[in-house]
Amino acid sequence: MSLETYRLEVREIEAGGIDADVYGDDDLIVESTHVGYDEHDVEQPDSREEYPAESTEITADVTTLDLQVTRLDGGFSFRLLGDRDELTSLRVDDEEWGLE
Repeated sequence: MSLETYRLEVREIEAGGIDADVYGDDDLIVESTHVGYDEHDVEQPDSREEYPAESTEITADVTTLDLQVTRLDGGFSFRLLGDRDELTSLRVDDEEWGLE
């Protein structure tokens, strides 16, 4: 096994939800999930000039990855697990992203 750098990207999509993707060293998606706003009674503003996005990187020596999402306290938490341990996380707050 060897160290590899992973990039967790979370971004709002026009269709009304959030896509979260994990990219490996080769910029290929190795894990992915989607959260629909309608599943959580959340609405995005009627119009946006730009869709919000966030990302973070982590370097780890792991054999398995798992991307988890939870809804808690007015936001979404995206956690990247490696071999069942948390490697990194991103939180999307409703207020920061203008969600209703």
